Amino acid sequence: MPNHEHLELLLQGRDVWNAWRKSNPDTVPLLRSARLEGSDLSDYDLHDAYLRRADLRGVLLDRSKLREANLSGARLEGASLVDAEMAGVNLRAARMQGANLRNADLKSAILVNTDLRNANLSGAHVYGISAWEVELDGAEQRDMLVTRPDQPRITTDDLEVAQFIYVLLTHKKLREVFNTTTQRGVLILGRFGGGGLDVLRAIADRLRELGYVPIVFDFDRPQQRTYTETVITLAGLCSFVVVDLSGPSVPQELQATVTALRIPFVTIMEKGCLPYSMVKDFAELDHFFYPPVEFSAVEELLQQLPERVIAPATSYLERRKQKLKAIYEK
Repeated sequence: MPNHEHLELLLQGRDVWNAWRKSNPDTVPLLRSARLEGSDLSDYDLHDAYLRRADLRGVLLDRSKLREANLSGARLEGASLVDAEMAGVNLRAARMQGANLRNADLKSAILVNTDLRNANLSGAHVYGISAWEVELDGAEQRDMLVTRPDQPRITTDDLEVAQFIYVLLTHKKLREVFNTTTQRGVLILGRFGGGGLDVLRAIADRLRELGYVPIVFDFDRPQQRTYTETVITLAGLCSFVVVDLSGPSVPQELQATVTALRIPFVTIMEKGCLPYSMVKDFAELDHFFYPPVEFSAVEELLQQLPERVIAPATSYLERRKQKLKAIYEK
């Protein structure tokens, strides 16, 4: 049950409540299971408030401060958490495990380090949200509305995908960058020691001359992600991948990416080298080009690049494009 003194102060209105909060900054408002359905709590300072299992159905929380509030199990169906300019409410580090946010208006809400495990977000309006490091394990994310009310409806079933779609829709330059990467980006994988990195960089220079955007994977191991995860992300953004099999640098990355992605992997190898044994297992895949293009010197490889590396990759992409077009035109 809520603390009766705190609930009475809340019901006396915004000015009384906010003045009390300002005078008692160290007091945590105890409003557990409070029944506030349909109330207008706009502009209320509810940061750090204990609202566990509170009934907030249809409540107006526009411009309210809710950072670090405990809203676990709260009922927020149809609640509004925006203002007329769609400046969203601050839910940074709020605890909302098991909260029901079905059809809630979360446009432009700040969801940073917010705990939404097992919450229900189905039908929520999530246009313009800022979602970073949100905990979503077990959350129900169905038909969340990504677009503004005056735009055609676009829905998705993933909060972080919703944020990404919003950014793509509203930032023309980013769309152009994304299209450039997926159409002309080429990931180059291979050995770094024994002159291997010089080969990769030479390939990158030649690809630039031919109008491509090369990405050479030669940076330090990320602190919070494995090499493999990073390679999967980069490869998924590119048109095709060039793989130097001359050294031992790529087996783990290939194992993860070749079977997960349907983009061309064109292999190259310095003459006299032997590829690792398992690479032949990929040869049956139509998007994995094996045996590798062999070369004795970098200059020889660069001469072969247009016809034996780029042409097979682009030809595969065109065949796949036509195949998909035929499927969807039926």
